[in-house]
Parts: sequence; C-alpha cells; structure tokens
Amino acid sequence: MATASAERFRRAGVSVEKSSSVRSRVHLRLEAPAPSERVALLKCDAFMPQKLPCFARQRRRVAFPNAAAARARLQCPSTPKASRQRKEGAIMRMITIGLALAFGIGLSVHAGPARGDEANAQPPPPASVSNQLEDMKKALESQQKQIQELRKQIEYRDQNIEQMQQQIDKTELTASETARISAEQREEKKDAKKAFTLTPGGFLEATAIYRTANQNADVGSTFGNIPFDGTANSHLSEFRGTARQSRLSLLAEGWLDDTKVTGYYEMDFLADAPTGNEVESNSFSPRIRQLFTDIDFDNGISLLAGQAWSLLTTSRQGITPRREFVPWTIDAQYNVGYNWARQWQARITAKLAEGLWVAAAAENPETTLSVVNPPANLLGFNTSPNAQSPGSQFTLSNTPGANGISTDFLPDLTGKIVYEPGFGHYEFKALGRFFRDRFNNNNDYATGEGIGLAAVIPIVDGLDFTLQTLDGWGIGRYASGQGADVTVRPNGQVVPIPTLDFFGGFEAHPNENWDLYTYGGLEYYGQKAFQNGKVFVGYGTPGANNSGCELDVIGTCQAQNRLLWQVQPGFWYRFYRGPAGTLAAGMSYSFVHRDAWAGINGLTPAGHEHIIMSSLRYYLP
Repeated sequence: MATASAERFRRAGVSVEKSSSVRSRVHLRLEAPAPSERVALLKCDAFMPQKLPCFARQRRRVAFPNAAAARARLQCPSTPKASRQRKEGAIMRMITIGLALAFGIGLSVHAGPARGDEANAQPPPPASVSNQLEDMKKALESQQKQIQELRKQIEYRDQNIEQMQQQIDKTELTASETARISAEQREEKKDAKKAFTLTPGGFLEATAIYRTANQNADVGSTFGNIPFDGTANSHLSEFRGTARQSRLSLLAEGWLDDTKVTGYYEMDFLADAPTGNEVESNSFSPRIRQLFTDIDFDNGISLLAGQAWSLLTTSRQGITPRREFVPWTIDAQYNVGYNWARQWQARITAKLAEGLWVAAAAENPETTLSVVNPPANLLGFNTSPNAQSPGSQFTLSNTPGANGISTDFLPDLTGKIVYEPGFGHYEFKALGRFFRDRFNNNNDYATGEGIGLAAVIPIVDGLDFTLQTLDGWGIGRYASGQGADVTVRPNGQVVPIPTLDFFGGFEAHPNENWDLYTYGGLEYYGQKAFQNGKVFVGYGTPGANNSGCELDVIGTCQAQNRLLWQVQPGFWYRFYRGPAGTLAAGMSYSFVHRDAWAGINGLTPAGHEHIIMSSLRYYLP
C-alpha cells in the first residue's frame, strides 16, 4: 500500500520521505516534469488532493510533524470561497491527470529506447493513438472553457449575493433609523405634552380721532346715537387722542395627559369708571375683554367656560377661541351690522368630520328696552327702579332709573354649524332668548329668536369677501348699533322688536406689509306700536313727539331708530416686523347715517357723521 502511494506521488512530481527520527516527519519535495508546470497535485491516502502551497512551487523542502498537520496545512478553510476553490481544484486535478497521462503516453511512444535496452524497443504505435490524444486534448480544452464559464457564473452569483446583503444591511439600517426617529418624536411629543407655557401678547396703541359731529365718545363710536342734524352737537366737531384701546394678553397652555388646557386673559383700558376723565391725569381703568378656560379633548370635543366672544360671532376658521372674525377697524365698536358680544358663557364644540363642526352655548343674558310712554312702575329692566343694587357695596347704579342690569331668569342660547369644504368658511347660527318683566303684581314672559348666516370666501389669492346676516325678534343688542331688544304694550306685556342685521366687505392683502379693507353694514328695527286711548305706546309709534329732536337746544325728542347704515374703508401698513415685534400704522374713514321712525306730524329726525381715525401700534413679540 505504501509502495502504491509512493508511486502515485512520484508520478505527480512529488517525493515523500519519512524521517527516521523518533518523532515521525513527512517531507514533501516538488519535482515538476517540466519548467512550465508550476502546480503539482498531491494525492495520498493520508490527506485530500489539494493544490500545493507556495513553498512547493518554490521547490522548498518542508517538514510536517505528522499527516494530520500536513492535512491541516494543505486543506482549504471551510468557507464558501474555499468550497468553491476545492471544486475548481478537483476539476483542475482531473484535467492535469489527463494531461499527465497523455504526456506520459506520448513520451513512451515517441522517445527512443532507454540506454542499454535497445534490443527491447517496441515499434511506434499506430496513427489512431495520436488521433485519440488529439481528441482528448480538444475535450480538455472544451472542459477548460466550461470551467471558465462556471467560474464567471459563480463570480456573478457572488456579486449578486453581496449586493443583496448590502441592500439588506441598508434596509435594516433604514428601519432601525426610522424606529429611532419615531421613538424620538414620540418622546418629544410626550415632553411637549408635559410642557406648560405662558405667552404674553397684545399691543400698545396711540389713536387720533376726528368726528364731524360730537359724540363725546372715545375710540368706540356710538353709531346708534349720533347727533341728529340741527342739534348743537351736529355743529360741533370732535377731536380726541387716546391710548385706552392698548391691549395686553396672557396665554397659558398645558397638557393633562392627552387633554390640552388653555387659559386666556385679555384686557384694555376702556372701562367707564365714574372718576375717569380727561382733566389732568387721564386715569382710566382696565377692563376684562376675555377671560376663559378652554379644554380640548383628543376625541374632537372641546369645552369653554368664562368670558369670551359670543358663539354668535362669526369665526374665520372652525369654531375655535381666538379665531373669531373681528373687523380690522380702528374703531372699537367696529361697524354697523356686525354681530358680536363678549360675555360669560359655557360652550361645547364637537368636530364631526374633517371641515365640519357643531357647537352650542349658554351665554349671559341682558335685556335692552325702548318704549314711548311706558306704563308706570314697570320693573325688571335695566332702567327700572329695581335695577339699583340693594346695597352700596354692590353698587352697579346708585341712581333710581339709571342704566343698570336687567333681571333675567334664563341664559341666552346660541348654536352654530360650520362647514369648510376646502373653499371658504360657511356658518349657520341660531339664537334663542328669554325675557321677563313685572307689572301690576304679575310677571310676564316672552321669547326672542334669531337665525343667521355667515361666510368668508376667498375670491382670488390675497382677496377675501365676507358676508353675515342675522334676522329675528329681540336680538338688537347683538349688533354694533346696540338697538333695543324689546318694548312693551300698555298693559306691561313684553314684545320683542323685529330686527335685521347685515354686514359685508372685502379684505385684501397685496403683500405681507399691507392690509386693505372696506366694510359696509346696516341695522333695521321694526315697528311695534300700540295705542291706549289717545296715548301711543311701544316702539316706532306715530304718536312719538319728535318736535325737539333737531333743535340747537334739544327739546322733547322721543325718536326711535329705524335704520342705521355705515361704509368704512381703511388700511394697515406694517413698516417693521422682526424679533422685537411689529410696528404698524393704520387709518380709516367712515360715513354713518341714522334714520328714526316718524312721529307726530310725520317728523322724521335723521343724522349723519364723518369719522376719521389714525393709529400707531406696537405689537408685542
């Protein structure tokens, strides 16, 4: 067995020697049959066929301590690349063995007899052997081409595997990065929900006012009480400078788990303190504009409680506090026909779908009365004797019959539906009211109601059109003209006054620094007149004595408003905007007209007013 193995080594060009020392060693030596042969194959019973390493190709003698060490040194690592090399090596060994056999046969055929053996020389083989060798050579060349093709395919496969691995690694990295970013965003959102912020705001304003007819009014005009033509005030113009509309606000925002809580306080200095005057110190009191808490749940429901803009006020977006449609006027009374109030309320709002909201509120009631020839001892209204406070420490009005507070038994109820289809903002709103008075030892009750529509429509980029209207009975106080809600019959029965309010206008934004606007509006108050014998009672009665309404020194004047209307253009220009805040200058002009119901002898008093206002505001950052 050993002799056969040695013979195979000798044919492969490798000699094997075993050391005689105690520790057995195996010696390998490369003996290539020709200089062109640089690779020898090792094949023995002790280890697998394998390409000899570089020391064999360099004809170096290398000793191994045993067959296992030789096997470990000559075998390839068990890796995909090594496996591929073993397969290629097996194919190469087959080719090399074939070439060696062919080469040996060729030598035996063509070489002469060995020295001393001439007598035993054999004749040359027939020509068919050469043909067989040629066929074998061609077959080997074909196999070599196939091997090269297989090698290319293996390399292409390995490249694809490597690319796929890179894509997998990249995908895993992207997924890992996405998960990390999502986790960070969740943490940031969680941290943001834990945050509590206080944000100051508001503006400081200096306003100059000029009116062609004296109103003795500050920045808020009395549209429903402008002087009738012919009176002394209609011949006296009015100039006034004021800073009382300067406004300060504080916004508090925080989270209770997934519920957002907002608190908002807003004030100015337009309170009517009894001691306020313009003689020397101009010490005017601050007043509450808004003071409320708003709770937004994550299911689309929100609750509001406190003093805020009435739900009846048109919104610019959704039904959200601090997103109301407030005209851009300098005038604090805004414009005739504009429906609004700021008062206590408890409101619930629900977002039913994308672009669809519904809300309802109970709001603080107040009743305004206007009556010609009222019955004596009529109680329950703001001008009634019972409107005085029962004690001086609670004084609202300490003069009998002065303007106090009415005695109401139910809140005003308001409701609204808002729809935003993607083009504009549209509202349907409703108002319900409850009235009461006391006369001749009895209480009398009446109800009022109003239905309204509103819209804010973008005409083109930078130009919006707004329209709103409210029609009903007993709704007079909800418009800027501050008309009367009710009148009474001769028997003291409460009668709501029919009222129609209309407001519309355009708002333009030519660029980020300019805002232009033009508003127009009207308020109409219907007639509710009654006759008690020869005495006319009610509102708009033809028996009203208007004889002194247009005299320089006013005499008897029982005129009641029939129609108010106003047109008001204006602009704002922001000449600085930056981290320090915003500086803006504005100006407006308005024309106001007032008509009264005709009285005795058909006398119909009327008045008109031109108002110019300019303002400089510094908005806090």
